[in-house]
Amino acid sequence: MSLTTAAGRELLDSCRIANPLGAKDLAFKMATLFCSSAQERTIARLDDAGIFINPKRREHLSPDDLALLLSDEGLQLWLRFAASPPAYLSVFVDLILNETPDTQLAVSLASALRMLVISGRDATNNVAASEVLGSFHPPLSHLCSQVAPEWLPSLLEYGSDPNQVTARGIPLVATAMAAQAERVHLEGHDLLIPHMSLHQLGTLLRSHGAHLSQHTPTGAPPVVLLALNGYCAAAETLLAVGAGCNSVEDSGNGNTLMHYLAAATHLKQHSFTAFLLLTLTLRFGGDPDLPNQQGVTACSLLPASLTQYLRLSQTMIAQAREQAKHRISAPMPQQENPPLDNVPPFVAAIAVQARRLFERGHDPLLPHESLFQLGASFQRGGVDLGQRHPDGTPPVLWLTLRGYCGAAEVLLALNPNANTPAPGGNTLMHAMAIASRMPEDTALADYMLTTLLRYGGNPTLTNQAGHTALSCLPSNRSRFVRAGFAFITSTRTSADQTVTRRRQSFASPFGEPVRHSVAFL
Repeated sequence: MSLTTAAGRELLDSCRIANPLGAKDLAFKMATLFCSSAQERTIARLDDAGIFINPKRREHLSPDDLALLLSDEGLQLWLRFAASPPAYLSVFVDLILNETPDTQLAVSLASALRMLVISGRDATNNVAASEVLGSFHPPLSHLCSQVAPEWLPSLLEYGSDPNQVTARGIPLVATAMAAQAERVHLEGHDLLIPHMSLHQLGTLLRSHGAHLSQHTPTGAPPVVLLALNGYCAAAETLLAVGAGCNSVEDSGNGNTLMHYLAAATHLKQHSFTAFLLLTLTLRFGGDPDLPNQQGVTACSLLPASLTQYLRLSQTMIAQAREQAKHRISAPMPQQENPPLDNVPPFVAAIAVQARRLFERGHDPLLPHESLFQLGASFQRGGVDLGQRHPDGTPPVLWLTLRGYCGAAEVLLALNPNANTPAPGGNTLMHAMAIASRMPEDTALADYMLTTLLRYGGNPTLTNQAGHTALSCLPSNRSRFVRAGFAFITSTRTSADQTVTRRRQSFASPFGEPVRHSVAFL
């Protein structure tokens, strides 16, 4: 075990990087382990060498983890990627730049990530990113979500903490969702439209025990952080997968998510995105009239004009939900027996799944991951999700008028086509506005007409006769839709500008993704 040989000097150099003050001592401990067979190595000797950065990790080792720890490969991986606090940053890059053959890359990367989790290095969150005070690199899971998202499921499966926070207290939920929203936006996706990958990521994090409403030290939950940073669809997705609207857990002052969003409407730069999310929380059971510990409600924090719009939205959503439940529960009309013979097969399948979800207690106004998966499977098979029925009925309209608003919204998310003209120039906006004139369909059509605005619907487009969707509406509803259109347009512009500014402000992929809060509450 001479440190003067080529191998000894290489080992000593590695140990100097890992522990400059105790390099020789570490080198002899590691040399002793390397010179012992795997059968002679023990947890105690690994512990003595400092393998377990987080001692608690040694208490719950699986046989596979233990085998990796005791192997030469495991010791080499630890020395290379875990012994030094900043070393984990190079795990994704090093293995690739080291010309690892493609057939070995996945195995090597998996072993490296597992080793980092076993030893506890994945919990490191205070590695300085620069000499700027308070500038830190993110923990391994945050880094993975930004630069190698395909490996995040494996990292969580290996046991990495799904609630790991950065040195600034930003939770993984916010970092990962922001990173995915940024990726799909760079591919041309709208910041206000939930993407299926966001639903998949949110579900993944929740399934591994992530706290979807985990507050930062300044008090803001992930939904607020995402909204104020322009990632409105990612924020909405968290609501869809279970982030609480009315919970006061971790708040300390009785403020709900509604309070934070209402307060943020006073921040000029973020007023549009905050109010959009506030209106969306109503769909997920958000109550703007719950008081905090000082007796202040979220609604009381809003200007009068916004309060009026919020109340109108609240009434519309409640009426649509009631009508949807009634429509789905009512017996099928005789002329629709069997009910799905005259619609395209993909619409029939989506309607059947939406009905199953309703019977299991799912809110018919809300999209569901299984509907996304079903719609995406049809899309991958070459099906046009905007294909009209033989009689010219748009699928979104057909589903809406039968109460399956969440399913209709899934079709919009997968295939935004609100402005695609049919023969005669009528768009889906025209069709929905015309349907709203029928008293028995008004609640559902009004709700979906407003929803269409978020999916790019333009109610000012004219058909061949020169009529707009707005002109098909009574004056009071026309004013509401016009105001909603102006609001959504401004929100989309604000979100785009915010994300562009953020993208320009980070010279490195390791910058923290979300920093704003509403701490003044």
